[in-house]
Amino acid sequence: MKTSTFLPSLIFVSIFGLAAVVCAQTPPSADPCACDPGRNPKVDAALKACESELGGTPGHPVARELIDKCMEAKGFKRPPGPPPGSGNPPSPPPTSGS
Repeated sequence: MKTSTFLPSLIFVSIFGLAAVVCAQTPPSADPCACDPGRNPKVDAALKACESELGGTPGHPVARELIDKCMEAKGFKRPPGPPPGSGNPPSPPPTSGS
């Protein structure tokens, strides 16, 4: 009796389809900051409030200076320097020569 080549491909497609259905039905995390452990929910909420108060929209964002003033009024001061992850990585520390 000859083994069918159709059966292994049918099994593969079935398993792939089942995995796709399970992934599609997995609910997203209730915490939007859960995937980025470096984010602070209080800062995110204050940023959203400032955007709303100043009339910012995705198509017309508010100027950074106005956001900074609003955030300072809410008790959040921007640290000096560029935001983390923007631009080039910091240069390595100098090594002592011999």
